[in-house]
Amino acid sequence: MRIHTLFFTTIGLAACCALQAQKVCTIQGHIVKDSLRYTAAPIKKVFLNRIDEYDRTIAIDSAELKKGRFEFRYVIPTDEPIQLYGISGFDNGFPVFFVEPGEVKIEMPNGAYPNGATITGTPNNDLYTQYKELTQRSINEQSDSLKMLTSRYSKDYIDSKEGREQWLRIGAESVVRCNADRIDFLLDHNDSPLAPIMMEREIHYMLSNRYAEQLCNALSPVLKDHPYYRSFSNTVRALDLKVGHELPDITLPLIDGSKHKLSDYRGKFVLLDFWASWCGPCMREIPHLKQLYADTKAQQDKFVIISFSVDTKEKDWKKAIEAKGIQLEGWVHCSDLLGWRSPSAKFMGIEAIPQMILIDPEGKAISFSLRGEELVRRVKQILNGDLYYLNEPQVTEQK
Repeated sequence: MRIHTLFFTTIGLAACCALQAQKVCTIQGHIVKDSLRYTAAPIKKVFLNRIDEYDRTIAIDSAELKKGRFEFRYVIPTDEPIQLYGISGFDNGFPVFFVEPGEVKIEMPNGAYPNGATITGTPNNDLYTQYKELTQRSINEQSDSLKMLTSRYSKDYIDSKEGREQWLRIGAESVVRCNADRIDFLLDHNDSPLAPIMMEREIHYMLSNRYAEQLCNALSPVLKDHPYYRSFSNTVRALDLKVGHELPDITLPLIDGSKHKLSDYRGKFVLLDFWASWCGPCMREIPHLKQLYADTKAQQDKFVIISFSVDTKEKDWKKAIEAKGIQLEGWVHCSDLLGWRSPSAKFMGIEAIPQMILIDPEGKAISFSLRGEELVRRVKQILNGDLYYLNEPQVTEQK
């Protein structure tokens, strides 16, 4: 009896520990007016969606509305960082929020305008709500200033050159103040994933390249491995694609289904080859790449070819690899099958293919323009220790 009691006590304790180890996010929603915007039909079901690194939405659960209320209980995978999810089931918006341990509360006055929901309850969602309120206050202040201008002066003055200049000045001042306030807020909370994603989506494009880089460098080190930090860092690096500059650390979805980052190949020279199965000029480059592979096979500890396809059909991509005989040991094949929408291709400034980028062991660009026999010759020279090429005039080339 004592043995049985001890056994069941041990099992119970193990179960309790497992439950405690789980990270759970409970999402409780309330839609006051549960109607759609463009049809008279009521909202009956909503969906919890994960937003992946390519900004695609993937429905992972659903919930029925009961008297305007819904609830999700999501067990967060142990390796999943705090990131944005969204609720769908509406015809006029897609409210997003951070999934993190705790209770997230979504209060939606009208299902016809889901983006008007107030989302609170966990640290990062509270910050996100404060950030949105800050932005809205700036918009309201600009609107109030313009209304005051129109109430104080006649229409003739507003339409005059002086009136238009004053109108534009008020608008410009409001934008500058709004951005300054938002940057201050994000820097005050530079350890939250809210900071890099808002800097990338709403702030950086209004700044100089140098300022955007400084903003990225001001983020907390705790975010260095977060996907939102990596994306913002890549966006900043992509602003200045030049020989001698560090390249974006793009994601490489490998042909076997696993994922690498470009930085995983640091310590080696890399030839990053953008191509596609349907691209005639790409096919004409393959014999040169095969020659380069054969000539450098004994130096795979120092050099690797990475072929990134901008195909959209997996079957066509894999068929071309097999048909051209380039499924070779040490030759890395990858694609996200998003075609020209590929974030990795965009970060590297790829607008036409084939495009060969030669990269040094520190992740810096050596060349964006080498092709054919010249490519083979130059790579062999570099691998054999003849580095004069790195100091030639070509180093000034810009993507």
